[in-house]
Amino acid sequence: MSGASTPTAGPSDIPAPVNKHAPTPVEVQRQQLAKLLKDPVKPVVIPKPPKEKTLRPPREMMKNVQGSSAGAGSGEFHVYKQNRRREYERLKLMDEKAQKEEEEREFEARKRQREEEAEAKTAKNRAKRQKKKAGRKGKGNEAAEGKSGDGEQPSKETTIVKKRLLGGGGKEMTFKRRGEGESDDDESGNDINNLERDDEGGAPAGSEPTPVAVVETKIIVHDDE
Repeated sequence: MSGASTPTAGPSDIPAPVNKHAPTPVEVQRQQLAKLLKDPVKPVVIPKPPKEKTLRPPREMMKNVQGSSAGAGSGEFHVYKQNRRREYERLKLMDEKAQKEEEEREFEARKRQREEEAEAKTAKNRAKRQKKKAGRKGKGNEAAEGKSGDGEQPSKETTIVKKRLLGGGGKEMTFKRRGEGESDDDESGNDINNLERDDEGGAPAGSEPTPVAVVETKIIVHDDE
């Protein structure tokens, strides 16, 4: 028929793109997370851990003990094989349990040894840091004591040296004209002679030293005009 319409492919009819490469672990994890978060209300089933394999404990008293000499076609031989298999499994489990305990003891010993080595190394580094810190602190205290000692009153020897450097004990130079200050020279000479006589006589024992007046020697330069 000419009026019939041709069917068109809908969105559901389009095939999904083919994954040409194997999914990486990141892609697998992304898909799992997307599936998990698709319905947050749905409970997640977490599988239980596998139970430890155990065997039935052996009987306390065996009524009949079968031996391997029984006939192959008799029922006694099958009972003997079953008991022997259970005994072998029990011994195997005992060996595995002992081996597991030994591995756990070795692991704990190695772990304890590593912790002791790390603790010893940490203590050694801590002692070095404390020693350096104490050394820096001692140097700082010495520098502070030196500064405080400089702020104290200077000693007598230091004062004398400073006076020598600054010229405190030096002579004063004055310039005068001719005829001026002749009387001053005579007075200064008399004072110097008196001081020399006092020094030769000495002071009596037990008496306090008398203060000595410092006489400045003047140099007079005459200017001829």
